[in-house]
Amino acid sequence: MTWISASVDLVLNLTLLVSLSILSGFMDKRLKKETLRRDLLQGALFAVTTLVGMSRPLVLGPGLIFDGRSVMISLCALYFGPSAAAVAAGASIAYRVILGGSGTLMGVAVALSSAVIGIIARARIDPEHRPPSPTRLYVFGLAVHVAMLCMTVFVPDRGGLLVLRRIGIPIIVLYPLATILAGKILSDHVEARRALEALRASEERFKLSMEASNDGLWDLDVRTGSAYYNPAYFRILGYEPGDFPALGSSWSSLVHPEDRERALAGNRSCIEEGRDFLETEFRMISKDGGVRWIYSRGKVIARDASGRALRMVGTHVDITDRKRIEEELKRNVEEKEILLREVHHRVKNNLSIISSLLNLQSSMIKTPEQALAAFQNSRERIQAMSLVHEELYKSMDYSRVDMEEYVGKLLAQLAFAYGEDRGITLTRRIQNVELDVSTSIPCGLILNELITNAYKYAFPEGRAGTILIDLRITPEEVAEMRVADDGIGMPAGIDLETSDSLGLTLVRLLVDQLRGTLRMSTGDGTAFTIRFPAHEGSASGPGGDHA
Repeated sequence: MTWISASVDLVLNLTLLVSLSILSGFMDKRLKKETLRRDLLQGALFAVTTLVGMSRPLVLGPGLIFDGRSVMISLCALYFGPSAAAVAAGASIAYRVILGGSGTLMGVAVALSSAVIGIIARARIDPEHRPPSPTRLYVFGLAVHVAMLCMTVFVPDRGGLLVLRRIGIPIIVLYPLATILAGKILSDHVEARRALEALRASEERFKLSMEASNDGLWDLDVRTGSAYYNPAYFRILGYEPGDFPALGSSWSSLVHPEDRERALAGNRSCIEEGRDFLETEFRMISKDGGVRWIYSRGKVIARDASGRALRMVGTHVDITDRKRIEEELKRNVEEKEILLREVHHRVKNNLSIISSLLNLQSSMIKTPEQALAAFQNSRERIQAMSLVHEELYKSMDYSRVDMEEYVGKLLAQLAFAYGEDRGITLTRRIQNVELDVSTSIPCGLILNELITNAYKYAFPEGRAGTILIDLRITPEEVAEMRVADDGIGMPAGIDLETSDSLGLTLVRLLVDQLRGTLRMSTGDGTAFTIRFPAHEGSASGPGGDHA
């Protein structure tokens, strides 16, 4: 038999083994990677393919056969490890021993050497993570089959020389090539499995990120109008996944009517006008009928030949809380700007009032004693004004003053200034009366003047008595303030309208500022009754600007 005919027999044998290696790769795709069960099953498959090949060998003489077991055992050891190699080699050795003949010892040695070389190569190459290249497979196959030819020393009666002469060249030429072919098939399966595992891992990560993300993700097919919405997309609006169809029309129907045209215009600019990126804010109607602010970003990822968008992907971010905070900050800034203007205005107004009071008082000073008294009176008036602002800034409302709290502090201040041991009782009847700043400051100054005059003149020579302050709001929204004492009464001939007394003059001016009326009655003491609009928005100080 020539080495050419021997080559034909070997090719037929190796073709069968290569075909069966495809079955190995197919099975490997359906088994978990790097498990003992997988290794043993692969070893069993390789054992079967080896035995099939041994049943159709190239026969060189009685008991001297050649087949593709060296290729299959070495590749089994390389790709699936020691356990698989032990099964495949063990089956091959057992069958070869059963067949017997002069080549039995060589057959056993070839199976063992192929397994050992495969295991050593596996440790160096690591085919599970770095599938070997065709060059490496060729070198590996060459090493296995050089070792195989070396095992001819075990053929008795100089039979090894016969083997080398007849099939040495086919083995060195064909077997490494068969190793490349079968190995490449297995490497491709390894690569495919790794790619599939990476794809599955990527899909799993994508799925988990879709489910875990608080942002809504959308993927729109522009031609059909169908879309993909992740679970968060639904839940942002209070829905559960699948509560409304995954369609572009579902989105547009949920956009707030006032924002719909603007949102659709943004989409059209991407779909029809060649714009690649979408970025817009709009409101959407939630399941409970409320409104959620959405920040939408998108990108065109496919266009047709005419430039029209075919596919868009993007995100929906719920910015309702951010919008609320922005509105609150905007209101706070506006309120602070208004407050700052109001503070400047009040400071200017109060200084103008103080200037007017000092101007009125200076014209009546004739002696040093009057000057000292004027300073004392001015101090009390300024304190009465400052009490208003103290109450104002303690409250959450910077525009209204609790008059019960204010009058209480004013009375305590005046009682301390004029003596708490004089036997004069201060009584107030004020309930739930709040006045704005432009009204409470004139009221405070009026109270200061009337109560101070009562202290000074209504109770001479240590006489005891009572001063009553009554303030209420009538159903007609008119404030009625009454200051009465049970003292000696006003001197005869005092005319409220013409009196040149600084105190009464100041009271008249302040009542005019409040656009109110002043009435005085005498009898058992003196009583002043002032009526004015409870919510006057503007008033002017004595000689000053409007509040």
